[in-house]
Amino acid sequence: MSRTQLLKQIFNAHSVAIIGASRRMGHPSHLALMGLIESGFDGKIYPINPSAREIDGIKAYPNIKSVHEPVDLAFIAVQAAKVIPILRECAEKGVKGAIINSAGFKELGTKEGTEREEEVSRIASSTGMGIIGPNCVGFHRSSMSTMPGLPQPAEIRAILKEKGNVGMTSQSGWFCGFYIHRCALRGVRFSTAISSGNEADFTTIDFLEYLGEDEDTEVITMYLEGVKDGKNFLKVSKAITPEKPIIIWKVGLTKAGSRAAFSHTGSLAGKEGIYGAVFRQAHVVQAFSSKELIDLTVAFSLCKKPKGNRVGIISSPGGFAVATADACERSGLNVPRLSEKTCKELKKFLPQYSSTLNPVDLTMTAIENPQFYPECMKILDSDDKIDSMIVVTGAGGIYDEFIEKSVREIEKPVMVVLTPYWTVETEPSASAKAGIPTYAYPEEAARSLAALTRYAMVRS
Repeated sequence: MSRTQLLKQIFNAHSVAIIGASRRMGHPSHLALMGLIESGFDGKIYPINPSAREIDGIKAYPNIKSVHEPVDLAFIAVQAAKVIPILRECAEKGVKGAIINSAGFKELGTKEGTEREEEVSRIASSTGMGIIGPNCVGFHRSSMSTMPGLPQPAEIRAILKEKGNVGMTSQSGWFCGFYIHRCALRGVRFSTAISSGNEADFTTIDFLEYLGEDEDTEVITMYLEGVKDGKNFLKVSKAITPEKPIIIWKVGLTKAGSRAAFSHTGSLAGKEGIYGAVFRQAHVVQAFSSKELIDLTVAFSLCKKPKGNRVGIISSPGGFAVATADACERSGLNVPRLSEKTCKELKKFLPQYSSTLNPVDLTMTAIENPQFYPECMKILDSDDKIDSMIVVTGAGGIYDEFIEKSVREIEKPVMVVLTPYWTVETEPSASAKAGIPTYAYPEEAARSLAALTRYAMVRS
């Protein structure tokens, strides 16, 4: 069985044993149990705890051998010293895969921790059981999750239950939970999100290959501290990027960051120049902050692919029209004058003092005339000089219905900037819930559109 096939079995497990199951709120095992329940997992759950008869109303077992039914996946949350014998019991039971939540392995930087992690690797290779971790929180899928992540409002939980097109792998468990929460806030849906931890068995490259072959995944994103096989990483990435974009936030690029990466997951971070060269060769899109990774995810997962780099800007706040034009050109996009035909069409209904050159400045009269937005978008959609649009609104909620309808009807890619930033960063906006790429600042939209355009042009 290939590594990808084994991962497919793990991600589609029909039964899960939670070893070290606890009733304590906040305990990793309880979070995993809640994650499975909240995600609507319809398989069997077996809490393993020798001191409990039941956990949250679910029958508990003293050990995994006392479970008489088959177990596909084990989530292990016990002291590090107990992990190895439990893994051996799981292998004897015929468990297909294990997630080791426990820390206390190579990341300690001690002989004991390193030897313990090496034994995890040996068990995986000798038994054929696939192991994720140690020092991880598992994975999230719309129908099955071991990582509920941050406390989530009902709207976010609803979005996370919807199958999406983004596959993510992260060497930080907490960041993985934070990332899927913040992306869901922006309307992004996931196929799979994976916390890889120390990667004693399955590595980032294994997850990359899986996501590259997964039919539900159209965009691959990554939080990366380091890789163990640079040549293979380059080979696999180069094979994937002609079909699917890979977006990576590489951390540990400074001396301090490199030290932190090793103490976090035992990763050897490497030099910035080396990774940058690898990313360029493979046409990987590099993010330089957590915020940029989220912004790029929004663009690549929700926005249509532009056919060129010519952008049309529509804005009611005049100052933001100017700022957006600056941001676009600084990001490598072209902001051309609109055709004479387009200008004439716009002047038929816009105030005389509105600019129709590009940006199109609707002025504050758009507050009383929200139909200006869809009318302008429709006209720019037919202009051969424009490949994509950035639409900047000046008051949250007023234009939502008009913009949502227009984005669905026109052919060209559109990004929306909601200048009351709180409508983007604190709750799912109507645009985000409708699957429209939405940003709080024009600079973010411009950088994201530029990255999407570069990828689309290289791919074509």
